[in-house]
Amino acid sequence: MTTFAFDPTVPAQLQSWLTDRVAEYLPDVTEPVDPHRQLGEYGLDSIAVVAFAADVEDQLGTVVDPTAIWDYPTIAQLAEFLAAELAERSPAA
Repeated sequence: MTTFAFDPTVPAQLQSWLTDRVAEYLPDVTEPVDPHRQLGEYGLDSIAVVAFAADVEDQLGTVVDPTAIWDYPTIAQLAEFLAAELAERSPAA
């Protein structure tokens, strides 16, 4: 089981982590990544999206279909979606 320094079922915490991950895919972007800006506006192409989805999968231990990144085109929307998916799959405490 993967251990996190944050709770990936809490959208705000997951959003912060996703923002940091996206920034790693955007080395030429000098301003902070805006979690409410569409990822396509940053110039992420389909290859980067597939790599990003695989990275998120590896870190979160859940399947992330790359199309989810187009279906939830901002980090904030993606975080809400993924947090809900992870919460649904987590055993009740």
